[in-house]
Amino acid sequence: MKNSLPLYNTYRARLSGTELFRGLADDLLDDMLSHFRFESWNKGSVHDSSIALRRFYVVIEGRMQLTRIHPGTGKQITISILSEGDMYDVLTLLDGQSHDITPSALDDLKLLSAPIDEVRNWIREHPDFNENFMPYLGKRIRSREALATDLGLYDAHTRLARLILRYVEPEGSGHDDSPGAEVRLLHDLSNETLAHMVGSARQVVNRHLQAMKKDGILHTENRRLIVDDLEKLRQEAQELEQRLQVPG
Repeated sequence: MKNSLPLYNTYRARLSGTELFRGLADDLLDDMLSHFRFESWNKGSVHDSSIALRRFYVVIEGRMQLTRIHPGTGKQITISILSEGDMYDVLTLLDGQSHDITPSALDDLKLLSAPIDEVRNWIREHPDFNENFMPYLGKRIRSREALATDLGLYDAHTRLARLILRYVEPEGSGHDDSPGAEVRLLHDLSNETLAHMVGSARQVVNRHLQAMKKDGILHTENRRLIVDDLEKLRQEAQELEQRLQVPG
């Protein structure tokens, strides 16, 4: 990306605000940005996972869904939803192997992408960049661990509560007319998409959401998911631990 481009400073500011590029020296950041190019994906577009073998992506705006699909049954599960500042694909960056997940755009996506071999060079040659990369890698690993734990140990209702709790934002962080805590990452997602995130069925997720609404835990407003009672949500998310702690 040439620094003469009209939006160069905008992209530079967005990149420098991400976890992976925050705090880097100006000359290093400019050198890295010279290897990036801007890309946009239309909402609903689905892309081949092989793109990650060639390029490394930074989400600038919008949400990217990463999905694994069973080739025989068509059953699918959402491995992760990436949002502003997240990177795709960290796993392929590390081992150079094909990663059988399907990236798709939940919104109109704005991305910066760089040749993946160049990003590997940054890890080897720039300690400051590597100091940012390792904590980010740890966060992604913890996210995968949380998904595996939820699928293996919790029932569907608790998995859904834990998903919402994981992405809930502080109260008052949303619109002025909504005093509750918003869950922006999950806004306007269909029940089917939420079901893919918790390894369940659309009808099951709908039933549990309705139960949470009836209990005053959350509500939807203009397709925004808002938590009204954070303490009750925490109780729902910890239901299994509470049952295990009861003497038998």
